[in-house]
Amino acid sequence: MYRPGHSLQWSIRITGCCLSVLYLTMSAAAVAVDIAPAIAPATKQNQIALQPELAAHLNGAPVYRLTLDVLTQMAQLEKPKTRSTDILDSIINNRLLTDKTRSQFTDEELQASRRVAFEPDVVLDNQLSGYLRTVYRKDLEASISKLPGGKLDALIQEQGKLGEDELNSVFGARNRVILDYTLGTAQQAAAAQVTVLRCNFAAATTTISLYDVFRRQNVQGRVEFFNRNRDFIRQQAQLYLANLYVLDWARLRFGEAALRDLRQAVAEQNSVRAIKSLHGIGADTDSESRLLNQLAAEVKPKEVSAYFRSHKEEFKRIVSVRSRHIRLDNEAQARQVAELARQGSNFASLAQRYSTAADARQGGDMGMIVHNGQLSWLEQLAYMQEPGKVSAPIRAAVAPDEKAHWEIVLVEQRNDGYQDPASEEVRYQASRALAQEKAIRQLSVLQTQLRKNARIDVNKTVLTN
Repeated sequence: MYRPGHSLQWSIRITGCCLSVLYLTMSAAAVAVDIAPAIAPATKQNQIALQPELAAHLNGAPVYRLTLDVLTQMAQLEKPKTRSTDILDSIINNRLLTDKTRSQFTDEELQASRRVAFEPDVVLDNQLSGYLRTVYRKDLEASISKLPGGKLDALIQEQGKLGEDELNSVFGARNRVILDYTLGTAQQAAAAQVTVLRCNFAAATTTISLYDVFRRQNVQGRVEFFNRNRDFIRQQAQLYLANLYVLDWARLRFGEAALRDLRQAVAEQNSVRAIKSLHGIGADTDSESRLLNQLAAEVKPKEVSAYFRSHKEEFKRIVSVRSRHIRLDNEAQARQVAELARQGSNFASLAQRYSTAADARQGGDMGMIVHNGQLSWLEQLAYMQEPGKVSAPIRAAVAPDEKAHWEIVLVEQRNDGYQDPASEEVRYQASRALAQEKAIRQLSVLQTQLRKNARIDVNKTVLTN
């Protein structure tokens, strides 16, 4: 049951703090592509100066000052010297790029792991309210203090009972086997009829349904709903209420259009981050991307050869090693012997004296190990060691019915070489690297062209630095 003593003011502070930290790395400065020229001089400066709520016009559409102020302050938390001119540049870059590339990528490519993570609009709501909490914390606290009791609890007009029959109508019987923690169409409709909270905002009464709260969960949260964790459900509803209050406060203070513009800018940050990743920016060459796959398939053999010649060190490999080892059945003794070897005792002599392996008489000599295919566990261990450095005792990988033992390895010689230029491994690595380079160049050229063709008018009176 809902406990009146549990303050939503505390919830909004805690949630705001967590969300602020979570999304600091998603600041506008962090997602700027940084390949476009500086903002063009304003050609409608006088007209825009008469609209103090605007920061710029981009191809005739407004960019609001709220967007610039919030994203600048968020970026400055991470990098205090960030300039508002840089953030406005990022906002414009992101908007142009998102508009241009929206039709080139699917929602699945731009949105990650929706089945296990949060829905994109939920992520966006949380980011938006988190940014507003961080930038306007004192103003929000002052607003809450004017509510009866100085708490968001005052907005709650009714608590839903969340009875067993209601929950069963949504989640089914408790004893059924659950393989997928999602709701079908009929279940969604049933959940929408279950009231968790009814709240009275300044403009209207708002009902928070079970479905409203459920769809804001990741897979771990959904499990709690299916488990009928009523305390968790009510807590999540309260956090959602806190989000709604922040957004309602911002809407009343700055206007619907300004808040919508900020939401769009935050969404564009997320889209540009995904677009950059799909072009190989900030991702490794093995990252799955339809664009990179296509470009890699177009790479010619002569390009692979040229890449190999100019990046030969990337294809360096160990050809063979000459190694010795000491096998011991006791870990404590293995540590003592390893320490003797590190202090300068002859490794071969130690092997002859202490090793329980069949090659102890030969000083634990493993010979020259050439990597021509499958290596044993011990040979793999030798390949992992630095030449001339005595390894720590390593417990061997043995079957459950085999006696445990520890290995000490010393690589006396390592011979390096290069992968075969005609090998599939070289072709794959080179084609992926070349695809990444081409994709990044394409994105750079595109954004430069977009900036060149855009009509950008800036209200310089809102640029503080």
